[in-house]
Amino acid sequence: MTFYAFNGSPSLTGVVKVESMKFGRKHIGACSGVAFFVSTLSAPLLAQDIAPRVFNTIEVQGNSRFSEGDILATSGLETGVPLGEQELRAAVDALDYTAEFDDIVITSQGDVLTIVVDETPNYSGGLTFGAGYDTDRGGFASIGLALSNLTEGGLQLRSDLIYAEDQQTLQFDTRSRNFWGEGVRGGVRGDFGRFKYDNVTYNFDDFSIEPYVTFDLAEKAAVELRYTLASTDIYNVSDTTSPIIAAEAGRQTSSGIGISFGSSASKIGNTPDFLDDWAFRFDQDFTGLGGDTKLAISQLSLSGRKDLGQNGFALRTRIEGGAVVGMGDNNDPRASDRFSLGGARLRGFERGTIAPTDFCAGCGADGADRTTILGGNYFFVARTDLLVPLFPANPSLETFVFYDAGSAWDISTDVAPEGVLNDGIEWRSSAGVGVSFDTDLGKFEAYYAPFTDGVETDVSQEFGLTFRTNF
Repeated sequence: MTFYAFNGSPSLTGVVKVESMKFGRKHIGACSGVAFFVSTLSAPLLAQDIAPRVFNTIEVQGNSRFSEGDILATSGLETGVPLGEQELRAAVDALDYTAEFDDIVITSQGDVLTIVVDETPNYSGGLTFGAGYDTDRGGFASIGLALSNLTEGGLQLRSDLIYAEDQQTLQFDTRSRNFWGEGVRGGVRGDFGRFKYDNVTYNFDDFSIEPYVTFDLAEKAAVELRYTLASTDIYNVSDTTSPIIAAEAGRQTSSGIGISFGSSASKIGNTPDFLDDWAFRFDQDFTGLGGDTKLAISQLSLSGRKDLGQNGFALRTRIEGGAVVGMGDNNDPRASDRFSLGGARLRGFERGTIAPTDFCAGCGADGADRTTILGGNYFFVARTDLLVPLFPANPSLETFVFYDAGSAWDISTDVAPEGVLNDGIEWRSSAGVGVSFDTDLGKFEAYYAPFTDGVETDVSQEFGLTFRTNF
């Protein structure tokens, strides 16, 4: 429904409203089909036309994607000239013809004419559905939502729901590319996860909401400032778990601030460079602005690639490290805060098993040994691939040999272990071969790690597989 009306006209004793009902609106190449009728508040005004009037100000309201100047130019309305029913009808027609507005309302008050528009959404994107399998979480299904250009400021919405037997996660991120101006992006992201792994003796839920703003420092460099409010619940703790885990059960809230810096670069042309591609990211978070935790969490990631000649051989590596420490007394990190390796993060070992442990000989059922994974306050891992072009005619098919090395270590707790606490730096390594390729169905990755070097309580995983498809 669109309409226009003059209020308080000296030539009228009531309010005249002219409404347009839109039907069969065409887009480019044809005029809109519009039918008009006149309704009045008093019968004697039925035959009256709206008397032309001169306005000193024309305002536009409700616009976000289009500027006030563009809307006025399209409407043809101007200040300082008489405007009556014919001009108002023509303005509604002109704006309606663009197919960019669901509603157009023109009203007046004194010498001010106001155009109120309801813009038609101009977003792109939609729902995606997916399914897959990987050795870290088993089979899973996913639903994704991606919408772009929701407003003139480039508002975007991204969300992803993943359901697997041992974990269910929901993530969303809504951001604007022009939060405070050009080069300043901002938004809010959220994360909810529910986790229960076979090799962990407890369940935990994790929820966080995070407003943030990102400042572009260069073409491929940016810094992010954020505030994080989070809640983590450790529950369903096994009766046979380590006393350290049992003492950490319950819900905690955290409130804090963080900063991240990231940069990346690619080789341009044939300019000599030590690396052809590289990326860097550093994250620093502090909790303690209320809530139950006072922690400092640091993480660093470096990656790079170097082509070895022109025959397709290349070397790529990724290095990661992190630390979480309590600030002050009785603020030790819990199991949900600490780090572990394995799976995709350290190939050749089962997910989450490379970490400090509480090993108790003969404490399990029927006198078996029992190992409780605790997680570590620190971790470091390096993953390196040598790309070997076995199929040079198919660049989407990568074959490589790899070598991984890493460790997670140290735990701060006042609780005595059930058995022996193993939290020293004990390096693990693995070597093998892998393949990655894109198919019409989706992306497929796999590795085989016949060579591993660890400790007695480690759980090896020779084969790793990841496959995901969207439809």
